[in-house]
Amino acid sequence: MKQWILAGSLLILAGCSEEAEPKSSKTEACDVKVDVSVVNHAKDKTLFEEAMCFDQEETALDALEETKLDVVKTGKGEMVYVTAVEGVREKSAGASSGWVFGVNEKPGEVGAGSYELQDGDRLEWRFEKDAMAYFQ
Repeated sequence: MKQWILAGSLLILAGCSEEAEPKSSKTEACDVKVDVSVVNHAKDKTLFEEAMCFDQEETALDALEETKLDVVKTGKGEMVYVTAVEGVREKSAGASSGWVFGVNEKPGEVGAGSYELQDGDRLEWRFEKDAMAYFQ
C-alpha cells in the first residue's frame, strides 16, 4: 500500500513540475522580429520601446496593441483609426495633432490594420503636433 501511495505522489509531483515549467513563448518561435516604439513627439517622451516577435500576417495595429499600452481606436480592420494611446488623445496638442505610424523611418502608406509587419522592420507609433505634416 505504501508503494502505491508513493507512486501516486510521484506522479502528482511530476505533473505539477511540468506545469511549473514556463511554456514556450511567442519569442522562442519568432517568425517576424520588429523593433517597436511608441513616442509622444509633442512632449519628446518615449512610452514604449522594445524588440518584439510576431506571427506572420500581424499588422502595425497588432503591434501597438501587444505593447499593453492603453489604446483607444475607432473603426475595424483595415479602416481602424487610433484616437489615443496611454491617455494621449488626438487634438490634445492642437487641432492637427494625432497618432500616426511609420515603418523603417517612412510614413505608413496604408492603414495600420493593413500593414503586415516584415522581419527586421522598425515600427514607430508617433504622436505628432501636426499629424498630416508627418506624411509630407
